[in-house]
Parts: sequence; structure tokens; C-alpha cells
Amino acid sequence: MPHRRSHFFLPFPLDKGSILPLLLVMLNLLPGRLDAKESYGRPFNPGDHFFYDVKWGIMKVGEAEMLVERAEESEVGELKFILLLRTTPWADLIYRVRNRIESFTDGEVTQTLHYRKDQSEGRLHREIVIDVDWDKQSARYSNFGEPLDPIPIEPGCQDPYSILFAYRLKDKKIGQRIRIPVTDGKKTIMTEIEILREERVKVRAGKFNCVSVSADVKGLGGVFSKSENAAIDLWFSNDEHRIIVKMISSVHVGQFRVELRKYVLGKSA
Repeated sequence: MPHRRSHFFLPFPLDKGSILPLLLVMLNLLPGRLDAKESYGRPFNPGDHFFYDVKWGIMKVGEAEMLVERAEESEVGELKFILLLRTTPWADLIYRVRNRIESFTDGEVTQTLHYRKDQSEGRLHREIVIDVDWDKQSARYSNFGEPLDPIPIEPGCQDPYSILFAYRLKDKKIGQRIRIPVTDGKKTIMTEIEILREERVKVRAGKFNCVSVSADVKGLGGVFSKSENAAIDLWFSNDEHRIIVKMISSVHVGQFRVELRKYVLGKSA
């Protein structure tokens, strides 16, 4: 199946009940770290643990945690990437969010092997699974065990979370654009990240010399829609770790910020 180049942007929800799901979308864009010296030449290790604050203006409205673990014997693949998303107690009164995402890959993150998401947002609850069959080069989306028809995928295809780690495995130069195929089990698109500039960034976790990038995951999931009034930029440290330090989503009524609060790096193999 040929890849589609979609031109979609994050919408800004005008009602308060939709603001926090937008933050969820932003958090799903956060990757891990890059360290070309690790085994396999990969940028991450089991034991990596990152903590983020999510803010709208000056108000903290949520938190996120990112973890890298070894897949268990009963699970597929070698690496397991986890993303935990939750709103703060006061934000729970407006729109309670508790999400968990798990992505499984081989040790070199050459392609997705399995993906699941337990999504709880307000009254909405989904249990999404993407089953990947590389013998048949297909992916199948299901929710609460009810599957859709499988779709064809191509070698190197990632899922909506593993794609972020795959990006970090690529060599980068200012002005460069990196493209990788990704599937959500319903369709396959080509995602793109543009390397913008070098900047100095200060967050609660410290001060970092960073590289700014613009991420494009347009067309993945129903939360994306056509808009010309939103943009997403990320900053990762310009060193051997390439830690994601900050992300900003700029919209016509303000900005949402995701900032690194603290982190622990795992040991190399």
C-alpha cells in the first residue's frame, strides 16, 4: 500500500472538556534519548525513566512518565517502551485522564512488533491493540477485542509510539528532514521531522544546550484534524544523551508546554 502524505495539524479545542485530550496528543510525541555509544548503537537502555510536567499557561494540568524496559519472556520483542499520562487532581475535576501506552520492538528498533493503549479520558475508555504480523506484512487494529480488517504495511513500519524512538536513531543535521513510515492499525502514513536550530533551554531538570525540531505525525488518529493555527516543536539535549527537554504546542489562544522535571538513565548493556 503506498504511503499517504497527509496535511493535518492539531486542532485547538475551545471547550474546557477538550483541552486535556489535546495535552495527551502532545505527550504522545515525546521520545526518549539518543546515545550512539550504547549496544546496537541505539539511543536508549532499560532503566531509562523520564518525568514531565504539562502546563497550560502558568497552570500545571498534567504529568507524564516515559520508561524503557526489557520485554518479558511472555511478551514479544526485546524492548518495551511505556508512556504514562495523567491529569493533576484539580484538572481531574474538569476532565480526568489516565492513559497507558506500551510499544514493543526488537533491540535495534527496526520496526514495531506490538502496540497497546489503555485510554481513559473523561467518560471515554478504549483498550486499543495493534497486532503486527510480519510474515504477512500486515497490521490489525482492535478495540476491546473487536478487530478491524488487517491492512498491509511495509518493512520498517513503526507504531504511533515506537516511531519516536526510531527518529532518534537517525543521524541529524540542521535543516535535515527525516521520514519514517508509521501505522495506527487503520492506515499507514509517512511521518516527518525537521531539524531546525540549536538553542539553550532551562527547565526544572536543569539547563541544556538543545537542538530544536518540528515534528509531523499528521493523520494518525481521529484527534488530528485540518487546521493552520497550530504547531508542535520539541527540544532535545545536544549531547550524547539527546534527552527530550521541552515541547511546545502553539495555538491561536496560547501555548501548551511539556517540560522535563527529572530523569534517571539506565545502564548500557
